[in-house]
Amino acid sequence: MSDSWTPQERYADTKRYLESVDAGLAGHVHNTLPISTTAAGTALSLAGNPRYAVFGNSTVGRAVRALRLCHLTYLGSNWARKTGGALGVPANLNSADGAKMTMDFYLSKSEAVVREAIMAYVALAPGLASVADAAELVGNGSPINPPFEKMTRAQNPFPSGQVCFNCVYWWLFKSGFVSLRWILKKGMALGAENANTFLGNGTQIVLNHDGSVPAIPRGTVLNWRGSQQDTVDICHWAVSLGDGYAAGANNTLAGKIKGATKAEDEDFDVRFRYQGAERTLQHADSQFGTFNIEDMCKVYSGVKTTSNATQTSGYILTAVDPMHIPNRNTGD
Repeated sequence: MSDSWTPQERYADTKRYLESVDAGLAGHVHNTLPISTTAAGTALSLAGNPRYAVFGNSTVGRAVRALRLCHLTYLGSNWARKTGGALGVPANLNSADGAKMTMDFYLSKSEAVVREAIMAYVALAPGLASVADAAELVGNGSPINPPFEKMTRAQNPFPSGQVCFNCVYWWLFKSGFVSLRWILKKGMALGAENANTFLGNGTQIVLNHDGSVPAIPRGTVLNWRGSQQDTVDICHWAVSLGDGYAAGANNTLAGKIKGATKAEDEDFDVRFRYQGAERTLQHADSQFGTFNIEDMCKVYSGVKTTSNATQTSGYILTAVDPMHIPNRNTGD
């Protein structure tokens, strides 16, 4: 009976169960756990929860302890990061009593549901198009952000990205390309200054001779960024839909194409697709929209990427293969 186990026995059984879900995750948890295995074994006890008498000794109870072990390992300042790299879980995704919430929520669920929550901490190998599928399904998410204790890829409502690269990393998680470990340590800390470090530089896309954009596979992560030292942080991230359009958030709606003189700069509007028709300058498209890739290239070739040092413009468009995102599984 689990209620008579010593903390070490409880920890050992929980680790064995976690190994049955994913051996790599179990090993990473054991090596990353910020407290002793004895302290962890004590914290993993389900005793005292009203559902313990029914589920405490079942496979569901073992699964809940394994999920709790993931929480003890990754939902703390030893691992989780906030924007800019500050330690800890962002306040809007944190829980005041994660242990009770986890037990209350999951002890009455099926073992399969709990294992799905555990597998959120593991990166998968889905098809490339699944990133675009996720983007179209959840858009820029919901302002109702669930705590990380309840976060799964099936989560509904799904977290809000709001900023372009935030939405991209949530779509990558939803589709399976990155793990919750990666989200907690890299995604949450991601900003314009380190987005390429965490997501990768990608492979440059060269436009056709007529200025048109070559075919870009559905699900490819796209990154526009300034080509000069002081403009590299002027960037945009989106996901190709495979038809010359991309899904993105916090989109630029318009820009200026540089003329021979400043007075000759030309206004330019980005075309967005909405319900099968094209439109321009709609605020909703800035929050989340499907835009013409070639148009966004024109905006980034213009005044938007003007260098203060050289007074010239220039950009790079790259394609990032989600399978090559650094440390997409472990988040190390």
